[in-house]
Amino acid sequence: MTRRIGVAPATATTAAVLFVGWTWLTLRTEVLAPLDALSLGRGAAASSAWGQILTTFAMVSSPVVVYAVLAGFAFWAVRRRLTRLGAAMIASIVVGALGSLWLRALFARPRPPERLPLITSEGFSYPSGHMVAATIAAVMIAAAQVITRRRRLYTVLTMTLLAVLWWCVLGDRIAVRAHWFSDLIGGGFFGVFVATASLAVFGVHVNRVFPTGENADATLRCAVLFNPTKVPDPALFRRQVNGECRQRGWEPPLWLESDAEDSGAAASRRARRAEVDLALIAGGDGTVRAACAELAGSGIPIGILPAGTGNLLARNLGVPLDMAEALDVAFDGTPRPIDLIEVRADDREPEGSLVMAGIGADALIMAETNDDLKKFVGSAAYVIAALQTLNKAPFSVRVTVGDHEPIERRVGLAMVANVGAIQGQIQIAPDARPDDGRVNLVLASPDKPTDWGAITTRILARAIDAPGIERAQAKVVTFDVDAPIAYQIDGDAMGECSHLEATTLTHVLRIMAPARRR
Repeated sequence: MTRRIGVAPATATTAAVLFVGWTWLTLRTEVLAPLDALSLGRGAAASSAWGQILTTFAMVSSPVVVYAVLAGFAFWAVRRRLTRLGAAMIASIVVGALGSLWLRALFARPRPPERLPLITSEGFSYPSGHMVAATIAAVMIAAAQVITRRRRLYTVLTMTLLAVLWWCVLGDRIAVRAHWFSDLIGGGFFGVFVATASLAVFGVHVNRVFPTGENADATLRCAVLFNPTKVPDPALFRRQVNGECRQRGWEPPLWLESDAEDSGAAASRRARRAEVDLALIAGGDGTVRAACAELAGSGIPIGILPAGTGNLLARNLGVPLDMAEALDVAFDGTPRPIDLIEVRADDREPEGSLVMAGIGADALIMAETNDDLKKFVGSAAYVIAALQTLNKAPFSVRVTVGDHEPIERRVGLAMVANVGAIQGQIQIAPDARPDDGRVNLVLASPDKPTDWGAITTRILARAIDAPGIERAQAKVVTFDVDAPIAYQIDGDAMGECSHLEATTLTHVLRIMAPARRR
């Protein structure tokens, strides 16, 4: 995926150079002495009404308060799948707070002599911690406006307000004689550096402030198939997608909300009939599975916007879990042909699988996992359910791999996989590739509950055909059991069956994935 030179890295480099140059002028020359003279002489009296107002504003705009507010924004961002932005905000708080303290101790510049004692009676002056915090907060909040695709008027008003508050902080620090003027500008340069460097390090791209109407003559259109129970902030999500389409000159998207009864199959059929140029699927693995099954063979490129707990297909394809980055990949990535596993249980209609399907322990885990608990603890909910199923007795199964004769096994888990990794990048099927045209079989055979520990260890060690684990590959794999047993497809508990057949449909889907590096 080609990118322009990022705004954040370029700004961070510029700010670093300016901060170094400004620091040299401030501490090694007298060039800025006329500006610093603004901080000489008495300011407002502490007992006056104006002095009390300035004192109160200084307290409200203190780094502790500003960073606490920014931490709230970071939590807001993470909850809305803007994980890179949230991480950059937290990093900027830590680096900004500790960095300004270290620099003040390093330079040890005394404060102005007539400062208000109630505000800054102790400590050194350069750079201003208030200005570092105010600048970091302003840059980060402005970046959030761009990333969340706020409308032009709202963005302009927000940035104007941030600029006014920034100047108010600067004016307040001069009025209470807390800093020399050069301390404040130095704090601003350092704050810009910390904020933009954090954005750059965590890969937050804020290249476009306003829509430019690129490809304005295009008639391209995308359909958005989304699960409203998985998208944390539907209004924000709609604004992001609409803004992305508007930015690129695409037509307004076709919005298709998934139905709880069919997990989005009907919505996907509408998208297929509309012959859209791109299908965006926002939800968990279940929503992605149902939607892709309907779009298989259509040739429509599919962009995955991970909004579930597992998001295993996205993880295995390298699609970012950050919503803004996932949107970027969906529009600018490379269409990757992948397989779909057609799963038929008994005489029921076939279902599609993109990740993993099976009978036994994994199906019981999915059935026992509490959906409400998943919302609070994420993937840890599966671990809790797994601990509850360890005492389940192994079962007998007849496994047929391709054209080979059936084999009898007593297992705790019988699984077919289209991808190799589960949560935590644990390779349960290390040979699995989503585009190799084969079903990957995994059998786990514990003799007693304590054997699961050894089997898990072997999986973590990526052992091949170690005792307790069997793996194979074929175009078709079938499982037969004497009594109905629970089965699951891509994390969805589907009920019970006695016969399960998995067949690979090769390269029937085109998933937008990050461009592979050469």
